[in-house]
Amino acid sequence: MKAFMISALLGISLISFAQPDYFYPAAKQINKNIPTPEEFLGYPIGTHHTRYDKIIEYFKALDKASDRFVVEEIGSTIGHRVQVVAKITSLANHGRLDEIRKKNLEGATDIPLVIQLGYNVHGNEPSSSEAAMITAYYLAASEDEETIKWLNELVILLDPVYNPDGRDRHTHWANMHKGSPFVADAVDREHNEAWPGGRTNHYWFDLNRDWFLGVHPESRNRMKFFHHWRPYVMTDHHEMGTNSSFYFDPGKYTSNNPVVPAYLYDVVHPKFAEYFAQGLNSVGSLYFTKEAYDKLYPGYGSSYVNFYGGIGILFEQASSRGHLQETTTIPLTFAFTIRNQFKASLATVRASVGEKVMLRKLRKDFFSSALSQAKASPIKAYVFGESKDATRTNAFINLLLMHQIEVYETGQTVTTAGNTFEKGKSYIVPTEQTNYIMVRSAFEKDITYRDSTFYDASTWSLVHAFNIPYAEVKGSFTKGNQIKETPVRTLSPVTKSNYAYLIDITDYNAHKAIYALQTKDVIVRTGFKPFSSLVNGVEKSFPHGSLVIPVQQQRINADELFEAIRSTSAMAGVEIYSVETGLNAKGVDLGSGSIRTVKEAKVLMPIGVGVSGYEAGEVWHLLDQRIGMPISKVDLLNFSRVNLSEYNVLVMVGGNYPADKPTTEKIKSWVQSGGTLITLKSANEWVIKQGLVKEKLIPIDTIKNPKRVDFELAGDTEGAKQIGGAIFQVDLDITNPIGFGYTDRKVSVYRNGRTFLQPSKTAYNTIAQYTPTPLIGGYIHKTDIKRVANSAAVLYSPEGQGRVIMFADNPNFRGTWYGTNKMFLNALFFGSLISLPNNFGEE
Repeated sequence: MKAFMISALLGISLISFAQPDYFYPAAKQINKNIPTPEEFLGYPIGTHHTRYDKIIEYFKALDKASDRFVVEEIGSTIGHRVQVVAKITSLANHGRLDEIRKKNLEGATDIPLVIQLGYNVHGNEPSSSEAAMITAYYLAASEDEETIKWLNELVILLDPVYNPDGRDRHTHWANMHKGSPFVADAVDREHNEAWPGGRTNHYWFDLNRDWFLGVHPESRNRMKFFHHWRPYVMTDHHEMGTNSSFYFDPGKYTSNNPVVPAYLYDVVHPKFAEYFAQGLNSVGSLYFTKEAYDKLYPGYGSSYVNFYGGIGILFEQASSRGHLQETTTIPLTFAFTIRNQFKASLATVRASVGEKVMLRKLRKDFFSSALSQAKASPIKAYVFGESKDATRTNAFINLLLMHQIEVYETGQTVTTAGNTFEKGKSYIVPTEQTNYIMVRSAFEKDITYRDSTFYDASTWSLVHAFNIPYAEVKGSFTKGNQIKETPVRTLSPVTKSNYAYLIDITDYNAHKAIYALQTKDVIVRTGFKPFSSLVNGVEKSFPHGSLVIPVQQQRINADELFEAIRSTSAMAGVEIYSVETGLNAKGVDLGSGSIRTVKEAKVLMPIGVGVSGYEAGEVWHLLDQRIGMPISKVDLLNFSRVNLSEYNVLVMVGGNYPADKPTTEKIKSWVQSGGTLITLKSANEWVIKQGLVKEKLIPIDTIKNPKRVDFELAGDTEGAKQIGGAIFQVDLDITNPIGFGYTDRKVSVYRNGRTFLQPSKTAYNTIAQYTPTPLIGGYIHKTDIKRVANSAAVLYSPEGQGRVIMFADNPNFRGTWYGTNKMFLNALFFGSLISLPNNFGEE
């Protein structure tokens, strides 16, 4: 009863308090012509969650009312919400803003300092965007001497919402369940979002991991804007558990990135912390530093700028997850969380002005140190390129260019480390360049760690994610023209055939072509054995899995087929070759029984409570954005009503699935009747425990007589046993349909889970297996490396007329693992074609 009385009283008081006295009581002079958030919105900040469109409308109102304020649109989200950044500075500075920007990129010191304030990358951490409105208002309306000084000496770039789609999802939830009076009870529906929640973007990705990966338009637009300005300071405002307090950097010292000069961590962060402490002390708010949060990964909003000579700052505020919520002390109000974020924002501005000299030294010394590191490194360049897959190579180049890494054509064909890099199909990245630190981050597979517990990934080598052949160049090299834009692939014109068309499966976009052709009613076949055909009088090799589209035995006529072939080649960006005979120069002929028809995949994916939203979103994004293929997503609550016979592929990503008999029997019967079930990570544990397959897990041993450890060490001790994310090598059977399109048996995979699979007892069914010494880069506990070595990475388990294809890891991790996407897509498109002769059984 007491909690509900407090809720009612706090709800009434929130509506009646004077906002200026609560948020900025020290303000002396305010321009009354500038509308306050409350005047514009019609409610006091902290009493309602503000929709994203209203935030944008308010910013545009400030733009109209204040000569300090200009709003720039920088792009839009998947959900068609426009992204904006406010440029806030004095009128005089606005008059020469582009000059300031250009001189800032040149490293000039006689101009205002450029900083950026960024908010709400996790949509259900909403206090910061409300604070962004108050911060914007204060900077536009305050006539205090200190504020005028800030505006004269700074250009402040303010991005109010990094994740508009996620924010609106959470805003709708919080407002639709808001009580009057507010309900503080933690079990109330307002404080407990439905799956997947508002944290992520449209495709359920965590955008606070995407600064380095650039998968989503929100991030790509923001990265482009960042490099257009290169601010010295960037903030990243978050929320954490309700019973916590407030966090600001410096973070956990042993988790700083060692390739970034220590001056940032040892000097600049502690100095800025003094300003943050002062700001929060002024309102009596509790806070902590140094205990948590790492700066290792380059893809956080609070770390990306660190790799370009700036300071990224993380703020974490205890969350009310609604308008009012009980804590172990007194109920936490939404307004209180907003005020702390506002105080941190102004403290950042104050520190940026007060420590301009330090910030300029940070940047100057950073690039000087980077150049010294590059000159001292034995590695003078990285050469790379997949000659048989221009799509994947170009995607990798595109990402390097996003980070403003210099890329050049190779001046000549290079043979090194057992690889040949053909001129015209390979590229070179010199290490002696301005952004050397980011070059290291993109190519190096390992770094030296001071710790064994990780907030996130312990390695992030992009070249391994793309599975691009590469080599370190330790001597002199010849470079060609610099690549300024992602290469545009020039395709050979498709000529009409009277017999058949062929596609090399090695191209990343081959599956996009398959699906496009199937939607045009074209029958597509795939070769289980390699062959060589005469193309325009020249013999060309086609590997396992290459696609064959015969002109006869089609549902459409030859002219319609040719138009489908021609348009698909242009749309998917793949070469399609015409041949006039089925008699091949080498290997099987085109009428061979080893050329099999590809069935159109009709895919269903269970989602909902217990299922990993990240992994489900990665599958959805892959099929939506890269294949152009629909996938049906069914909530587990509705699974019993689904007619599984309408689908031939079921994808179960990692998660905790129901173990009830009806669900288990339904899926088991469907597989036995011919369905293809694809399982990822912990979903493998489910199918094994429910008896859908005969495969076995490698047990995680328990220690019978554990060594005694002090209580305070429990977190670090147990944390060290987790696999935050590391890169391993597997041996892939490239003659199996799951391995179609791979040119090398050795493939890099990403692992961040502890599901370990035993190899199959059938000799042919362990499709991919970890090598005896599998670790390529990253951290893994010594007990787990033994479990990973020689374990199964991908298994094929035939069950009745169907099959289960089991991935120990996530082949679609964060939308960046182009190198393992193909295995997953092969499972979708070709999984139903896998079969063994009847006399092939267990050994």
